[in-house]
Amino acid sequence: MSWNIDKEKLIDYKSESWTEDYFVSTPNNEYGIVVYNIEEWRMGAYAGLIGIYSNSENPKRVLNSSRTSIYFQNDQTFDFLEKSDCIVCRKPAHNSNNLKGDFPFILINLKKNQFAFYEFDSMSVYYGLKETEKNKAKLIEVHPRELEVLNKERRTNEIVDLDKLKWLDLINFDRALEKYYE
Repeated sequence: MSWNIDKEKLIDYKSESWTEDYFVSTPNNEYGIVVYNIEEWRMGAYAGLIGIYSNSENPKRVLNSSRTSIYFQNDQTFDFLEKSDCIVCRKPAHNSNNLKGDFPFILINLKKNQFAFYEFDSMSVYYGLKETEKNKAKLIEVHPRELEVLNKERRTNEIVDLDKLKWLDLINFDRALEKYYE
């Protein structure tokens, strides 16, 4: 980890010998993100908790949740929309009593202290978001071969207008799943 982060201060942090924590910083090095307590929640699918920090010289925790886990896929866990100030990841959200997609993207804007969902099904793990201009992104294929094999309707190049998303106060991040299904 290139930032001096005291992981023991992360909410519910457990140091496991069989799994390693994951660290990445945003392309402009403004934020550092730790994914920890990574567990296999479904065969071959992993999720973990996140801690996000600002200031690489003197790290300050700006977001941490013990209740909202995110989908973990090594170096494909996050997308960064720099012009829009957003960190993007995915949230497992299966709920058989609800018709909403069970694997939405979560967009986190720390400058505005907000987060939003972009509804999606389990196919979201094969896609990423690439910024086209401020507050606009398009879906790109991260795993095109898997999409070919699955032979389902593709959403490639679909435009995501961040201005049309329902933004929620970051104070509710612990209740993200509940907020998604409201």
